[in-house]
Amino acid sequence: TYSIVEKTKAKIKLYRKNMNLIKDNLTFNFKFIITLFLVATLLYSIVFYLVGMSELSVISFLGIFIYFISLKAIDDNNYDRAFFLAHLHIVISSMLATTILGWDYGFYLIIIAIASTTYLNIFRKRIINYLLAGFDFIGFIVVYMISNVYFPKEPGDFSQIFYLSNLAFLLFLFAMIFKIYNTVNQINIKDLHKHKNELRTASQTDHLTGLINKRALHSILTKKHNKTITIAMCDIDNFKSINDKFGHNIGDEVLKTLAQIFTDNANKSDIVCRWGGEEFVIVATNTSRNNFITQIQNIRFIINKTPVKVSTDRSIHFTVTFGISDSGTDPDKLTDQADKRLYKGKRSVKNCIITK
Repeated sequence: TYSIVEKTKAKIKLYRKNMNLIKDNLTFNFKFIITLFLVATLLYSIVFYLVGMSELSVISFLGIFIYFISLKAIDDNNYDRAFFLAHLHIVISSMLATTILGWDYGFYLIIIAIASTTYLNIFRKRIINYLLAGFDFIGFIVVYMISNVYFPKEPGDFSQIFYLSNLAFLLFLFAMIFKIYNTVNQINIKDLHKHKNELRTASQTDHLTGLINKRALHSILTKKHNKTITIAMCDIDNFKSINDKFGHNIGDEVLKTLAQIFTDNANKSDIVCRWGGEEFVIVATNTSRNNFITQIQNIRFIINKTPVKVSTDRSIHFTVTFGISDSGTDPDKLTDQADKRLYKGKRSVKNCIITK
């Protein structure tokens, strides 16, 4: 009965499970990179201190606090702040190291690696990506002009070691960035699929009752063109009077109550649809017409005795008239037949089942 809704719920549940796994993976990768930066900053701070570069040692040491703030931001799902703080610290530190030590130490390589992260689209506002990319580009040009053109410096004793370590750091960072890029892409693709499924569901489902709508029923019956079906069409008796007397909220409760009765008492192979307004359709696909009529009689009896609350101390009952088609394989013909029999019942006694 709820085949489309149930399938949609299953898809949403699976989507949420997959998204949680992907986001957990993204969080782990981000934390891993920030932790890597923290450890690297601590090591550089110690190395700079040991080789007598105290100003760079202090700058690196201050970065440790920035990375702790970044890790806390990731725990709060604030990737923007974590990425922004880490990005700025690394670029500024690398610019200062290149300016102070010279081009041959390879700290400019880290600027190149970090600049590539601006294409991950981490920020909600894309303008921040462009601003960071511009900052990285200008910073690279400035340190190049200072360290390689106007004030070149002779390589120091540890320049090769620093260069190789920075090169290794660049290559490893590229690998991690590529991994995060794939994860971000997965999230974006799954978000697109989610929106696509939501739009499809919205176009096929009645939002009030959760039943499939007329469009979805037509699509289903088109696929069953060679199968024998029987159609019951029903209409709530005096529904306008219910709305006028008790308000549309109570009318909505009547519609939802009726949809729930159909769902609870129809066969699993039956298709229940809100046709429009106060009209509903039940399509039997795997039962004889006589058994289907008996089933509809039972449903009508349940409807008659099911109350709908209108206030804390008052309830109302409502009735439904059914028109049941013959059995056949032509959905359009059978729908028209059920519709004519329904209105035959509406013009007579109502609260009845018309089968001929």
